[in-house]
Amino acid sequence: MANNASPQQNQNHCSAINNSISLMQENLPTLTLSGKIRVTVTFCLFLLSTTFNASFLLKLQKWTQKKEKGKKLSRMKVLLKHLTLANLLETLIVMPLDGMWNITVQWYAGEFLCKVLSYLKLFSMYAPAFMMVVISLDRSLAITRPLAVQNNRKLEQSMTSLAWILSSIFAGPQLYIFRMIHLTDGSGQTEIFSQCVTHCSFPQWWHQAFYNFFTFSCLFIIPLLIMLICNAKIIFTLTRVLHHGPHSVLFGFSANYVQTVFKQ
Repeated sequence: MANNASPQQNQNHCSAINNSISLMQENLPTLTLSGKIRVTVTFCLFLLSTTFNASFLLKLQKWTQKKEKGKKLSRMKVLLKHLTLANLLETLIVMPLDGMWNITVQWYAGEFLCKVLSYLKLFSMYAPAFMMVVISLDRSLAITRPLAVQNNRKLEQSMTSLAWILSSIFAGPQLYIFRMIHLTDGSGQTEIFSQCVTHCSFPQWWHQAFYNFFTFSCLFIIPLLIMLICNAKIIFTLTRVLHHGPHSVLFGFSANYVQTVFKQ
Protein backbone atom coordinates (compact mmCIF):
# COMPACT_ATOMS: atom_id res chain seq x y z
CA MET A 1 0.00 0.00 0.00
CA ALA A 2 1.13 3.56 -0.66
CA ASN A 3 2.50 5.63 2.19
CA ASN A 4 -0.14 8.32 2.87
CA ALA A 5 1.53 9.81 5.95
CA SER A 6 1.80 13.59 5.99
CA PRO A 7 5.22 15.33 6.05
CA GLN A 8 4.55 16.32 9.70
CA GLN A 9 3.87 12.68 10.62
CA ASN A 10 7.01 11.57 8.81
CA GLN A 11 9.05 14.21 10.64
CA ASN A 12 7.65 13.12 14.00
CA HIS A 13 8.38 9.50 13.11
CA CYS A 14 11.99 10.37 12.22
CA SER A 15 12.44 12.34 15.43
CA ALA A 16 11.15 9.44 17.44
CA ILE A 17 13.49 7.05 15.68
CA ASN A 18 16.50 9.33 16.17
CA ASN A 19 15.77 9.53 19.89
CA SER A 20 14.98 5.90 20.59
CA ILE A 21 16.92 3.56 18.28
CA SER A 22 18.42 0.83 20.39
CA LEU A 23 21.30 -1.43 19.46
CA MET A 24 23.01 -4.28 21.20
CA GLN A 25 26.78 -3.89 21.55
CA GLU A 26 27.45 -7.00 19.45
CA ASN A 27 25.38 -5.59 16.57
CA LEU A 28 27.49 -2.47 16.12
CA PRO A 29 29.39 -2.16 12.80
CA THR A 30 33.15 -2.71 13.04
CA LEU A 31 36.22 -2.35 10.83
CA THR A 32 36.36 -5.55 8.79
CA LEU A 33 39.19 -7.01 6.73
CA SER A 34 37.76 -5.56 3.51
CA GLY A 35 37.55 -2.20 5.31
CA LYS A 36 41.23 -2.40 6.29
CA ILE A 37 42.19 -3.16 2.68
CA ARG A 38 40.07 -0.25 1.47
CA VAL A 39 41.71 2.09 3.99
CA THR A 40 45.20 0.97 2.93
CA VAL A 41 44.45 1.48 -0.76
CA THR A 42 42.84 4.88 -0.04
CA PHE A 43 45.88 6.24 1.80
CA CYS A 44 48.29 4.88 -0.83
CA LEU A 45 46.29 6.67 -3.55
CA PHE A 46 46.22 9.75 -1.32
CA LEU A 47 50.03 9.86 -1.14
CA LEU A 48 50.43 9.31 -4.90
CA SER A 49 47.82 11.87 -5.89
CA THR A 50 49.14 14.50 -3.47
CA THR A 51 52.70 14.01 -4.72
CA PHE A 52 51.87 14.20 -8.43
CA ASN A 53 49.43 17.13 -8.20
CA ALA A 54 51.67 19.14 -5.87
CA SER A 55 54.72 18.56 -8.08
CA PHE A 56 52.79 19.69 -11.17
CA LEU A 57 51.70 22.87 -9.37
CA LEU A 58 55.35 23.54 -8.48
CA LYS A 59 56.32 23.13 -12.14
CA LEU A 60 53.62 25.60 -13.15
CA GLN A 61 54.96 28.02 -10.56
CA LYS A 62 58.49 27.68 -11.99
CA TRP A 63 57.17 28.30 -15.51
CA THR A 64 55.45 31.42 -14.22
CA GLN A 65 58.66 32.70 -12.63
CA LYS A 66 60.62 32.08 -15.83
CA LYS A 67 58.18 34.16 -17.88
CA GLU A 68 59.26 37.63 -18.76
CA LYS A 69 57.56 40.49 -16.95
CA GLY A 70 54.24 41.44 -18.52
CA LYS A 71 53.68 37.95 -19.98
CA LYS A 72 51.20 35.45 -18.62
CA LEU A 73 50.80 31.69 -18.73
CA SER A 74 49.15 30.32 -21.86
CA ARG A 75 45.43 29.58 -21.72
CA MET A 76 46.03 25.84 -21.52
CA LYS A 77 48.48 26.14 -18.63
CA VAL A 78 46.02 28.32 -16.70
CA LEU A 79 43.26 25.75 -17.23
CA LEU A 80 45.58 22.92 -16.18
CA LYS A 81 46.44 24.90 -13.06
CA HIS A 82 42.75 25.13 -12.13
CA LEU A 83 42.26 21.42 -12.86
CA THR A 84 45.26 20.47 -10.72
CA LEU A 85 44.02 22.64 -7.86
CA ALA A 86 40.61 20.95 -8.10
CA ASN A 87 42.22 17.50 -8.14
CA LEU A 88 44.41 18.40 -5.17
CA LEU A 89 41.37 19.70 -3.28
CA GLU A 90 39.56 16.42 -3.93
CA THR A 91 42.61 14.47 -2.80
CA LEU A 92 43.04 16.41 0.44
CA ILE A 93 39.35 16.28 1.40
CA VAL A 94 37.77 13.09 0.03
CA MET A 95 40.52 10.52 0.58
CA PRO A 96 41.53 11.35 4.19
CA LEU A 97 37.85 11.77 5.15
CA ASP A 98 36.86 8.40 3.67
CA GLY A 99 39.93 6.70 5.12
CA MET A 100 39.43 8.01 8.66
CA TRP A 101 35.67 7.37 8.52
CA ASN A 102 36.32 3.75 7.56
CA ILE A 103 38.70 3.41 10.51
CA THR A 104 36.40 4.96 13.13
CA VAL A 105 33.27 3.41 11.53
CA GLN A 106 31.07 5.94 13.34
CA TRP A 107 31.14 9.75 13.31
CA TYR A 108 32.80 11.54 16.24
CA ALA A 109 33.17 15.07 14.83
CA GLY A 110 29.71 16.44 15.65
CA GLU A 111 26.86 17.77 13.52
CA PHE A 112 28.58 20.95 12.33
CA LEU A 113 31.52 19.09 10.76
CA CYS A 114 29.12 16.40 9.53
CA LYS A 115 27.41 19.01 7.37
CA VAL A 116 30.49 21.05 6.40
CA LEU A 117 32.69 18.08 5.45
CA SER A 118 29.84 16.46 3.50
CA TYR A 119 29.49 19.73 1.59
CA LEU A 120 33.23 20.05 0.95
CA LYS A 121 33.43 16.42 -0.14
CA LEU A 122 30.84 16.85 -2.90
CA PHE A 123 32.18 20.31 -3.82
CA SER A 124 35.67 18.87 -4.33
CA MET A 125 34.19 16.13 -6.53
CA TYR A 126 32.20 18.54 -8.69
CA ALA A 127 35.14 20.90 -9.26
CA PRO A 128 37.44 18.50 -11.22
CA ALA A 129 34.50 17.25 -13.32
CA PHE A 130 33.48 20.80 -14.26
CA MET A 131 37.11 21.80 -14.95
CA MET A 132 37.41 18.93 -17.42
CA VAL A 133 34.30 20.28 -19.14
CA VAL A 134 35.85 23.78 -19.26
CA ILE A 135 39.05 22.42 -20.83
CA SER A 136 37.05 20.46 -23.41
CA LEU A 137 34.95 23.51 -24.31
CA ASP A 138 38.03 25.72 -24.52
CA ARG A 139 39.90 23.30 -26.81
CA SER A 140 36.81 22.86 -28.97
CA LEU A 141 36.40 26.62 -29.38
CA ALA A 142 40.14 27.04 -29.98
CA ILE A 143 39.92 24.57 -32.88
CA THR A 144 36.58 25.58 -34.37
CA ARG A 145 36.74 29.35 -33.69
CA PRO A 146 40.39 30.23 -33.01
CA LEU A 147 40.16 33.92 -33.87
CA ALA A 148 37.11 34.50 -31.68
CA VAL A 149 38.81 32.76 -28.75
CA GLN A 150 42.04 34.68 -29.27
CA ASN A 151 40.21 38.01 -29.25
CA ASN A 152 38.15 37.17 -26.15
CA ARG A 153 40.65 37.10 -23.28
CA LYS A 154 37.98 36.94 -20.59
CA LEU A 155 36.31 33.76 -21.89
CA GLU A 156 38.67 31.39 -20.08
CA GLN A 157 38.37 33.34 -16.82
CA SER A 158 34.57 33.37 -17.09
CA MET A 159 34.35 29.63 -17.69
CA THR A 160 36.67 28.70 -14.81
CA SER A 161 34.83 31.06 -12.45
CA LEU A 162 31.51 29.54 -13.50
CA ALA A 163 32.87 26.03 -12.85
CA TRP A 164 33.87 26.92 -9.28
CA ILE A 165 30.57 28.73 -8.63
CA LEU A 166 28.44 25.84 -9.95
CA SER A 167 30.46 23.40 -7.84
CA SER A 168 29.69 25.39 -4.71
CA ILE A 169 25.99 25.74 -5.58
CA PHE A 170 25.37 22.11 -6.57
CA ALA A 171 27.03 20.88 -3.36
CA GLY A 172 24.79 23.17 -1.27
CA PRO A 173 22.05 20.59 -0.47
CA GLN A 174 24.61 18.55 1.47
CA LEU A 175 24.42 21.17 4.24
CA TYR A 176 20.73 20.35 4.67
CA ILE A 177 20.40 16.62 4.05
CA PHE A 178 23.29 15.38 6.22
CA ARG A 179 22.67 15.20 9.95
CA MET A 180 23.65 13.25 13.05
CA ILE A 181 21.73 10.31 14.47
CA HIS A 182 22.49 8.88 17.90
CA LEU A 183 21.78 5.27 18.79
CA THR A 184 21.40 3.99 22.34
CA ASP A 185 21.87 0.66 24.06
CA GLY A 186 19.08 -1.71 25.04
CA SER A 187 18.16 0.37 28.08
CA GLY A 188 17.76 3.49 25.95
CA GLN A 189 19.89 5.46 28.39
CA THR A 190 23.46 5.21 27.07
CA GLU A 191 24.53 6.44 23.65
CA ILE A 192 26.73 3.82 22.00
CA PHE A 193 26.80 4.82 18.35
CA SER A 194 26.52 8.03 16.31
CA GLN A 195 26.59 8.49 12.57
CA CYS A 196 26.49 11.26 9.93
CA VAL A 197 23.73 10.24 7.50
CA THR A 198 20.88 11.51 5.31
CA HIS A 199 18.32 9.63 7.42
CA CYS A 200 14.81 11.15 7.06
CA SER A 201 16.09 14.20 5.14
CA PHE A 202 13.75 13.46 2.22
CA PRO A 203 9.92 13.45 2.60
CA GLN A 204 9.53 10.70 0.00
CA TRP A 205 11.85 7.93 -1.18
CA TRP A 206 11.79 9.20 -4.77
CA HIS A 207 13.11 12.60 -3.65
CA GLN A 208 16.31 10.92 -2.53
CA ALA A 209 16.42 8.81 -5.71
CA PHE A 210 16.05 11.97 -7.81
CA TYR A 211 18.79 13.77 -5.84
CA ASN A 212 21.16 10.82 -6.21
CA PHE A 213 20.47 10.63 -9.96
CA PHE A 214 20.97 14.39 -10.33
CA THR A 215 24.32 14.20 -8.50
CA PHE A 216 25.46 11.20 -10.56
CA SER A 217 24.43 12.94 -13.80
CA CYS A 218 26.27 16.17 -12.95
CA LEU A 219 29.39 14.31 -11.84
CA PHE A 220 29.66 11.78 -14.66
CA ILE A 221 26.98 11.60 -17.37
CA ILE A 222 26.67 15.28 -18.39
CA PRO A 223 30.46 16.02 -18.30
CA LEU A 224 31.10 12.87 -20.33
CA LEU A 225 28.51 13.83 -22.97
CA ILE A 226 29.90 17.37 -23.25
CA MET A 227 33.47 16.09 -23.61
CA LEU A 228 32.39 13.58 -26.26
CA ILE A 229 30.58 16.30 -28.24
CA CYS A 230 33.57 18.67 -27.97
CA ASN A 231 36.03 16.02 -29.12
CA ALA A 232 33.72 15.01 -31.96
CA LYS A 233 33.60 18.65 -33.12
CA ILE A 234 37.40 18.87 -32.95
CA ILE A 235 37.82 15.69 -35.02
CA PHE A 236 35.20 16.85 -37.52
CA THR A 237 36.82 20.29 -37.91
CA LEU A 238 40.37 18.94 -38.29
CA THR A 239 39.11 16.37 -40.81
CA ARG A 240 37.57 19.17 -42.89
CA VAL A 241 40.85 21.09 -42.75
CA LEU A 242 42.77 18.07 -44.04
CA HIS A 243 40.24 17.35 -46.77
CA HIS A 244 40.06 20.93 -48.07
CA GLY A 245 43.82 21.42 -48.00
CA PRO A 246 45.87 24.44 -46.92
CA HIS A 247 44.74 26.63 -49.86
CA SER A 248 40.98 26.10 -49.62
CA VAL A 249 38.70 29.10 -49.52
CA LEU A 250 36.97 27.94 -46.33
CA PHE A 251 40.14 27.13 -44.44
CA GLY A 252 42.59 29.35 -46.24
CA PHE A 253 44.09 30.46 -42.97
CA SER A 254 44.97 26.87 -42.01
CA ALA A 255 48.70 27.48 -41.47
CA ASN A 256 48.07 30.38 -39.11
CA TYR A 257 45.06 28.50 -37.77
CA VAL A 258 47.09 25.55 -36.48
CA GLN A 259 49.75 27.86 -35.10
CA THR A 260 47.17 29.95 -33.26
CA VAL A 261 45.43 26.92 -31.76
CA PHE A 262 48.51 25.28 -30.30
CA LYS A 263 49.95 28.51 -28.89
CA GLN A 264 46.87 29.06 -26.72
